[in-house]
Amino acid sequence: MRFADKYKSYYPIRYKGIYTSRGDNDLVSVRIRQAEGNDPSKWTHDQLKGLCEISEEYGNSKVHFTTRGDVELYGIHEGKLNDVLKKLESLGLDPRDSCGASVRNVMPCPSYLCPLAMVDAVSISRRISRRFRHNPDYEYPSLPKRVKITVSACRKGCATPGIMDVGIVARDDGKFDVYVGGGVGDHAFQSVMLFQGVEEDRLEGIAISVAELLKREKEKRGFKWVLNKYGIEKTKLLLEEIISNVSPMSPTRGEDRINAKMIARFPTRGGWLNSSEVMEIAKIAEDNYGFVVLFNKQVVEVPLKKELRTTLNYQLIDPFDYGDLKGDVESCIGNDFCPPAIVSTNNVAEGIQKILRETKSGLNVKVSGCSHSCGRHQIGEVGLGASMREGRPKFKIYIGGDNYKLGKLVGEVDADRYDEVIRVLSSIDEDKIRKSKVDEIESLLSKVPSFVKSED
Repeated sequence: MRFADKYKSYYPIRYKGIYTSRGDNDLVSVRIRQAEGNDPSKWTHDQLKGLCEISEEYGNSKVHFTTRGDVELYGIHEGKLNDVLKKLESLGLDPRDSCGASVRNVMPCPSYLCPLAMVDAVSISRRISRRFRHNPDYEYPSLPKRVKITVSACRKGCATPGIMDVGIVARDDGKFDVYVGGGVGDHAFQSVMLFQGVEEDRLEGIAISVAELLKREKEKRGFKWVLNKYGIEKTKLLLEEIISNVSPMSPTRGEDRINAKMIARFPTRGGWLNSSEVMEIAKIAEDNYGFVVLFNKQVVEVPLKKELRTTLNYQLIDPFDYGDLKGDVESCIGNDFCPPAIVSTNNVAEGIQKILRETKSGLNVKVSGCSHSCGRHQIGEVGLGASMREGRPKFKIYIGGDNYKLGKLVGEVDADRYDEVIRVLSSIDEDKIRKSKVDEIESLLSKVPSFVKSED
């Protein structure tokens, strides 16, 4: 099948979780999430085993882990798609609302694991998502653009409220601050704290009001442009008007805490693991608490209650250090599969991981293969975002991003010079990068051939 024909067929219904793969063929990809009502961050060992079997029988024998708790399977022939969907349903998995114009995973941090959690983020997210899940009123064509909502159980903001349409953050006093209007892409917007010190029963109304105002405005570029249009005060008034007509959210049931001794983190290669590796992780999970955690990093986490023995690459962390992932590399799928991507982010991610290991650097690096910013490079301590200039692929370089704020653009370099950029940055005091010491970093990067500093 010609790619143009695939695009016309699948692009309008991406909210169903099925999308085209690059090239003139009948291959498609499936983006999968937990079925309606399930904890989006908790995947059972049986589900992982089932995904491996599907990937080996129908796909490319690999599994891709996203930054919103989803899993993607690639290389599936269109004629086998219904067989795959039936097998997913039998596992309690569901592609719908994982892509396109829909309300995506209401993504909580795994508060049941973290001793610092002030609230049960999972129960809150499940309560909010019930309004949106499988609801045509919040899918294309009723919804003009996707809406992303997250819940952070403490002020660390591990669920990255700075780039969310709605970023809910628990406070120490049991109330919540809500950030609105964030987003990445061609025009990255940093969210603003629009609601302070609100009670839990108002959270659902705020989430609904953002989706409803987006629909009313018919804004196809996302809610960040609604906020840009009206400004902070007017946007808040418009949202409050909608919230007043929404019944208060009922109290959530607390999720049982898991007192894991340690957590094993299994890194991926640009989000990818071979099905054999995933199968081994599934067996490790089965021997412990029976599940893995898929949050918003491209790592698979297994809470442990016994000693771990495996030949797989992993990192052991104390639950108190949850969210403090060092030396992490995150990327989109790149031009191996994604039509708009212009670089092979998988190769770049593996190259960066190698450099960080060699230099013993704790930097977190995020890589996007095009301006869509699926690798969330704007919030990386170091972010590389691919673009074309004068017919050559370039990487725009960002520094100092975090859960709450966008990084600063310091310049750009030829894409094939990414390794030299990472070696320079990994030699710098990490605090200088996190604090965005732009002048010093620009001076050091000027030694990399083709580097041009930002004019902003």
